[in-house]
Amino acid sequence: MKTITIEAYNYNDLDEAGKASVRVWLDEAPVEVENDRGEFEFRYFSDMTDEDIQDHCEVNGYLFTTLGRPIHHLEREMAISAS
Repeated sequence: MKTITIEAYNYNDLDEAGKASVRVWLDEAPVEVENDRGEFEFRYFSDMTDEDIQDHCEVNGYLFTTLGRPIHHLEREMAISAS
């Protein structure tokens, strides 16, 4: 077995190019919200502030490479295989 160490970053740790990649990835699954008229519409992360995106990523445990690629699933896979 070979052990590999990967550095994982929070959204706020990324440069602008990395953050742009995260926004593209998050926009693949926009959030459905109810507007003032009681109608549902999609809210895209690319329209949100960096603070809102960071909060969303923290709540969901999302971690990224320096290029903004999601890698949080690797942490979960390692925890499952260790048990």
